[in-house]
Amino acid sequence: MNNHIFQSQCRNYNKFGLRANPFPYAGVPDDVPKIYVGQDEALLAINSVLSTTILTGRANHLILTGTYGNGKSHTLKYIHSQISTKSSAFDRRPCTAYIAQPGETFLDIYRDFIYDLGLNFIQKRAQEYIGKVAVDLVEQGIIKGPIDPADGWQSVEDGDILLSEIVPHAFTSLSKHICFPDFARAFINMAYEENSLTSWEWLSGEPIEYTRRREMSIASNIDRRHASRAFNALKKTLETLRYAPTIMLVDEFEHIENFPVRTKQEVLNSFRHLIDMNPTDFSLIIACAPEVWGDMMSEYHAFSERIGREANLKPLTTETVKSLIVSYLNSERITPKMTPEPFTDESIEQIFKLGDGNTRRIITLCSQSMDLCIDSDCEIIDSKVLQKVTR
Repeated sequence: MNNHIFQSQCRNYNKFGLRANPFPYAGVPDDVPKIYVGQDEALLAINSVLSTTILTGRANHLILTGTYGNGKSHTLKYIHSQISTKSSAFDRRPCTAYIAQPGETFLDIYRDFIYDLGLNFIQKRAQEYIGKVAVDLVEQGIIKGPIDPADGWQSVEDGDILLSEIVPHAFTSLSKHICFPDFARAFINMAYEENSLTSWEWLSGEPIEYTRRREMSIASNIDRRHASRAFNALKKTLETLRYAPTIMLVDEFEHIENFPVRTKQEVLNSFRHLIDMNPTDFSLIIACAPEVWGDMMSEYHAFSERIGREANLKPLTTETVKSLIVSYLNSERITPKMTPEPFTDESIEQIFKLGDGNTRRIITLCSQSMDLCIDSDCEIIDSKVLQKVTR
C-alpha cells in the first residue's frame, strides 16, 4: 500500500492571481508583521503613549487587553517593526525590544530584552561609543590623528587612531556615568572581536566562570540581584548615543498567574521598581488577558496604578474581516486590487460568524478555505466550501 502522508502537494494559486496562499496556516503573527487591520482605536492609544515618551522624554505606560486570538502578540510585533522602520525619522532613536512572556525573575526579563536587541546591535553601539570618545579626545587635544567627527570608529578601524589610546578613557567615562564598572568593561569589550563573545554572554546574564571573567577584569556575574542595575546601565549607556527612549513590549503577561503567589508578587514588584527607577525615556507596553488584568487591578494596586492607559482589542466586524481578507490577498496578488475574490460576500459573512470576530480563527478559516478551494477546483470560495472546511 502506498503511503501518501508525506507526499508534497504543489498547489497552483495562479487562477486567483496569487503567488501563494496568503493566509498563515497556524494563525500566528509574523516576527515582522506587514498587515494590521481593524484595531484603529487601540493603535491610536498606543501611538499616543509612545509619541508622548518619544517627543517629551516623559515615561508613559499602557496595558493592552484582548481575548486569546484577537491580536495582542500581532499588535506588539507590529509596533516593534513600525518603530524600527521609522526610528531614523526621530531626533533620537527609540530602542525597542519584545519579550514573549515574563519570566519568574527580572533576570529573565532582562535576558529576553537584551537577546531581542541582539549581539550585532550591542556590538555596533560599543563601537559607536568608542568612536564618540575618540572624537572627544581628539577635539580636546588629548590624542592626535585624523578623525571623522561623524564616524570616529571608522578612524579606529583604519588605524588612524589607536584603540589602546581610547579604551581606558572610554571605560573611565562610561563607568563614571553608569556607576557599574563591570558592565562598562564588558560593554567596551564588545567592540573588538577577541572578547566580544564572552562579553556578550556576560551582558546577556549568562553565568561566566571566574577564570574567563578574570581575563576581562570582571568581578561578578549579572544575577538576580544585579539584573535591574544592569538594565538601567544598558539604558543609560544607550542614551549617551541618543538611543532613547527605551521601549519594552511584554507579551502574555497573564502567564504570571501560573506562578506561586510569592513569585507573582516579586515579578510585579520588579516591574513596579522598573517604572519607579525610570521616570524619563522609558515606556512599558504590556499585553494581558482582560480577566487577569482585572484581578491585578483589584489585588495589586501598587503596580496597576502605575500603568496610565488601557487599550482593548475588540473582535472584528464583518467590514474589518473583509478588509483583513483583502489585505492578505494583496500581499500575494500579482496585481493588487481592493476586492476580496475568490471570497464572496456570503462567505465573508459566514467566516465572520464562524470565527466569532476572533482574528486567529478567521485567518485559519481563510487559509483552509483557500487550499480546499484549489484542491476542489472551485472558482469561488462560497458557503459550500466553508461547509467542507467546518465538517
